[in-house]
Amino acid sequence: MTRMYFDNVFTAVGFSFALMDLIGVFLNALMGGLVARRLRFDAVGFMLISIISGMAGGMIRDALIGATPASALQNPWYIGTALVGSLFAFLIPLSGLTWELFRFHGDMIIVGVWAVTGTVTAMRADITWFGCILMGVLTATGGMVIREMMIGQIPSILIDRQWYVVPAIVASISVQLFYDLNLQSIGLAVSALIGFGLGVAAYWFGWHVPGIEALANVDDFFTRIKHRVGDRLPRTPSALRQRAERAQRPGMLVHAPTRKDIHDILGNRIDDRRNVTHEEFLDALYRAYIDPTGPGGAGSGAGAGDRKK
Repeated sequence: MTRMYFDNVFTAVGFSFALMDLIGVFLNALMGGLVARRLRFDAVGFMLISIISGMAGGMIRDALIGATPASALQNPWYIGTALVGSLFAFLIPLSGLTWELFRFHGDMIIVGVWAVTGTVTAMRADITWFGCILMGVLTATGGMVIREMMIGQIPSILIDRQWYVVPAIVASISVQLFYDLNLQSIGLAVSALIGFGLGVAAYWFGWHVPGIEALANVDDFFTRIKHRVGDRLPRTPSALRQRAERAQRPGMLVHAPTRKDIHDILGNRIDDRRNVTHEEFLDALYRAYIDPTGPGGAGSGAGAGDRKK
């Protein structure tokens, strides 16, 4: 009896699912092999990075939903397809613009087909609606992330602002809606095409995931507000205490005293054509800056005049 490695492979839904899953494995393994070629890996490096690129996303998904051992380890078609992708990468040189176009469009095919198969696999495990979306995104991008981390790069989905995750989310939502309408076979193909088409359209029309500069207008707004009211607001607890102390002294001069203020405090001592002593001048400054009543109270000026007499 022939062993069946895919469920219902002779039905339209089963065959579509198996074909799409293997297409994703082949393309991701091919991408990994092309990266290995550009970095001049040896034959072992080719096979290793190709197999991991082709199967890592699905294996992480299976581990999270409890489908162990992972289907990639039970089904020889997965490893065999990954090795074929590695062989193609070993034999076919791609560089420059050709490589860039092939890399991105190949990744978008992977995103489309694996977002769909990852979502369907999670649905079969009775994962929640949002959990299925997460598993679809993980399946679609997991191999790419692991591949780039292996070669010491920050994953592209985090920094280059291309639409990797968004098409995967849309494809995942689409296939779930088709399954709810009992249109499984059509849903598999259409949802994968939606994910691929959205990613390619974003590439050619220049759509990007917004970065931190998208908040520049908000930052400018708060900066202007800060400049307008910042000087009026106390910045430290000590400033709060100083403001409270000033509020308790309604007669205190807030601004620096003028020459007339100090002249009025000294009274007729300047008019008497005699020199003001150092102590009297400091007393006048104290009254102007610190306390209008002065160290000697309101009558200190008169007391000074009596001492003169």
